[in-house]
Amino acid sequence: MTDTETNLNMNSTTSNGMSPVMEAALNRYVLEMNKTKRKYTKFGQRVDIPKGTTKTVAFDKLSPLPKATTPLTEGVTPVGRAVNITRIKGEPDQFGNYVSYTDQLDFFAADPSPEVLKYADLLTENQLETFEHLDAMTLSSGLNVFYAGTATSRAELSDTLTVKDIRRAVTSLKRNKVQPADGKDYICFIHPDVVYNIWNDSEWRQPHTYADTTQLYSGEIGRLFGVRFIEDPDAYVFRGADSDDFGGYDEFSIVKTAVNSEDSDYIDVYVAETITASMAITMPNGYIVINNEKFLVADAINGANGNGFITIAASSSLIEKDMKIYPADETADAVYSTIILGKNAFGTSGDKTVQLINKPLGSAGTGDPLNQRGTIGWKGYRFFKILEQTKMLRIESLASLS
Repeated sequence: MTDTETNLNMNSTTSNGMSPVMEAALNRYVLEMNKTKRKYTKFGQRVDIPKGTTKTVAFDKLSPLPKATTPLTEGVTPVGRAVNITRIKGEPDQFGNYVSYTDQLDFFAADPSPEVLKYADLLTENQLETFEHLDAMTLSSGLNVFYAGTATSRAELSDTLTVKDIRRAVTSLKRNKVQPADGKDYICFIHPDVVYNIWNDSEWRQPHTYADTTQLYSGEIGRLFGVRFIEDPDAYVFRGADSDDFGGYDEFSIVKTAVNSEDSDYIDVYVAETITASMAITMPNGYIVINNEKFLVADAINGANGNGFITIAASSSLIEKDMKIYPADETADAVYSTIILGKNAFGTSGDKTVQLINKPLGSAGTGDPLNQRGTIGWKGYRFFKILEQTKMLRIESLASLS
């Protein structure tokens, strides 16, 4: 195998995860992927990233003028007020991902259904999930923080989110004269685990209490005290773990599981992400969470493209393909971030720069003289920045599914 092929992580007839395509008989029913458009960007100040001018994106903020409480004197022009302008600027970052395939995969695949090889759909989903995850991380870094219950810090947290916490947060936003995000209501992004808890609060009202339910946002579950709640699996969770021990990843995707060859009480969990040699040294004796259950990492083997795995003491029947793995702390509970947004809390670019790039077999010219390799990928610029800390608020809480 050449260095070029290694770097491409080529999907071939023998690659992990490709076995269904190579089966003689193929069930043409494929689960439809749940497509989501970016949820956050519609509630911020949006600006298109200019092409051919400058790389800097800027937003200007006009500070309020002081109240004019002194009566005018007849015939006397009062002193005017200076306008205070604050410019907030930054540069967009570029992101991208791709998949590759060989000519043999293309030739020998046993009449796969068209849906199976819709790489473009898969990559579009990946782009959306990537940007949604980064958006959630940015908002979770805000400085305006409340804590559920009576806690005054993350370390003191012992409560799940309640309607009382929402009331307290809304009062704070109104006190600071923060305008509603959509012109009528504040917007709250809330994790499904937190939704489970707040639904048990007797003060919660279900969406059917709306006068007009036809205007619900995607994922919206209810409205309360002028806040519209949008359930968001990407809402950020602070897990207390040092992600450096996991190569900087804050999640892994499971490709497959197998009973450990040396001890049947353990399973090897293969992940899509790359486990490097250094990660294989630092990960053992750390903790991970799968499906809200915490496990001690017994071992880790380096590998890429579904060949690296983590060994844990568990039953393979409890862990399934496509589940997520999160680094965890031995003793700390996961802390959930619930974001409430007002108008102009953040600035963002849209998705107009995102493009899909298809390089078919042989498109590399003399770099692929036998038409053996093809790729399809996406890339795009992203800009997302908090503009005014007081116009948004984060409530941190625990969550319990018991």
